[in-house]
Amino acid sequence: MKTPKCPKCTQPMDEGFILDQAPGSQSSAKWVEGPPQWSFWTGVKLGGRVKRQVVTYCCPKCGFLESYAKIEE
Repeated sequence: MKTPKCPKCTQPMDEGFILDQAPGSQSSAKWVEGPPQWSFWTGVKLGGRVKRQVVTYCCPKCGFLESYAKIEE
């Protein structure tokens, strides 16, 4: 993906990710298809769903964030 420009101030944005932090684990956020379906034992059910890595761009001038679900090519 071409590096986007900030829609607020037109500066080139920096690529990064949103850290998803829970007790005992750290990972990057993921997009999951469909509405959440809850399980008593595991929280959200994920089996068989499409999951995509989320890439987030940050404007170094104004701090605006823009996220995209990464499409595998």
